[in-house]
Amino acid sequence: MLDISLNENEINFKDLEAEIYKLVCEEACKIMAQILMEIDDMLLEKRDKKEYRCKGKKHTNIKTIMGTVEFDKRIYEHINSEGKKEYVYLLDEYLKMDTIGHISTNLIEKVVENVTEMSYREAAKNIESLTNQSISHATAWNIIQKIGEKIAELEKQDIKLFKENKLRGEKETKILFQEMDGLWLSMQGKDRPKGKKSRGKKEIKLAVAYDGWVKRSPGSNEYITHNKIACAGFASSKEFKELVDATIAKEYNIDEIEIKIINGDGASWIKESLGEEGVYFQLDPFHKSQAVIRNVETKKMRTN
Repeated sequence: MLDISLNENEINFKDLEAEIYKLVCEEACKIMAQILMEIDDMLLEKRDKKEYRCKGKKHTNIKTIMGTVEFDKRIYEHINSEGKKEYVYLLDEYLKMDTIGHISTNLIEKVVENVTEMSYREAAKNIESLTNQSISHATAWNIIQKIGEKIAELEKQDIKLFKENKLRGEKETKILFQEMDGLWLSMQGKDRPKGKKSRGKKEIKLAVAYDGWVKRSPGSNEYITHNKIACAGFASSKEFKELVDATIAKEYNIDEIEIKIINGDGASWIKESLGEEGVYFQLDPFHKSQAVIRNVETKKMRTN
């Protein structure tokens, strides 16, 4: 508990708030550690003793928004379905601990929220000010890389399932609208393209699909897209088309789609689907106006 004396230096509310927050977080970490070890004890008793052989405890920790939780958990020897020996933590499986290294899911989410708005260094400082946890900008970068790898693996699985005709979404529509565009981003480190032509930039491909529009609210004159899905990536034209097709197939029953209208700037990768039955392309309003301005000399002629 805090030692407070009115005889010492003046105390202000800001410092008092910070000290109490830190104190409560430290106590919460102790409570969390105790609960985790109690669950681990219960799993020891309830496990299938023939299938899971306890091999002792391991001291570990997990970084959370409350601080670092230190605790012991048991490791078990287990024969998997392929007849191979493996070692598992029943506590991790029971609590579905989807961590990256020793970083908790909640802390990972905080990192992701911050790095979308600011640099890795600023994000690390912000995490430290908002939680009772300290991470470096390098740790924040590593977290994002690991998440990216997981997303890439999931996308590969979806593309594989799509090619095997095993994806079938529940939404149904006769017409599907797609909007596609590219955004050039300045890259850093090993991801930075070399050569004068690229100028250190790389194009990320963006795609959005939806089945129509609905009013933003009952009495509104504004409309929003309905059943919108999106995907993005640095993949080649062919690979990105496969990702778009798989993303659509996860949400929509593609057998019911009769017409696809693709809206974009006319880039070759956007027209990758042209030639397929029922697929049509239209130039988006901005690039349509841009084409008129570039090809029609006078303002008077442009408005006729």
